[in-house]
Amino acid sequence: MRDDEALRARLGAVRTEPMVQPLNDWVEKLRDRLGDAEAVPWFDPASGGVQARSLFLLEAPGQKSMGAEAELRRTGSGIISIDNDDPTAQNCWTLRAEAGLPYRVSVHWNIVPWYLGTADRIAAPGRTEIQRAAPFLHEVITMLPALEVVVPMGRKAQAGWAAYQERYAPKVHTLPTWHPSPRVFASRPAARQEILEVLQQTARLLGTA
Repeated sequence: MRDDEALRARLGAVRTEPMVQPLNDWVEKLRDRLGDAEAVPWFDPASGGVQARSLFLLEAPGQKSMGAEAELRRTGSGIISIDNDDPTAQNCWTLRAEAGLPYRVSVHWNIVPWYLGTADRIAAPGRTEIQRAAPFLHEVITMLPALEVVVPMGRKAQAGWAAYQERYAPKVHTLPTWHPSPRVFASRPAARQEILEVLQQTARLLGTA
């Protein structure tokens, strides 16, 4: 969504695309509950939305997912999307294509749905944020009736999902893997292949491969 016209079109669909309208109605209410009008990005209208059969969970929104009006944050799309203009999103997009996993069977989200950090630096979620966010994740899960597979990406997301499972015990396949950031790929050469294998397994489970 580096292209301004494409971004405007995507933003124009966040409250009208039927597959994400219930999720984004929830986002608006969560923003009110948090007291921050831009703290939580939108779900992506190009994703599977409420019909998603797989959920990819990362840690917390990055700067490129935060909208222009968000206080103390850099301008981004305002949407959690594999089409965002950042390397992590690009890695997700490329790996999904290689695995034969269409975006329309999935939705991407975060263990902690609100931005952490400052204008210049994002912060990783701690135990307090993860525990605080667990009920909100449960509200999202209840809106995904077709959900079969959850892929927590990175240690923080895995810890958050494990805590969530212990409390709510959803009956889904869990396929943990690495966070798809360039930093992880640089420090762990095998990470890319391991993520690809998890995505391929997800595609086989969903019958899209």
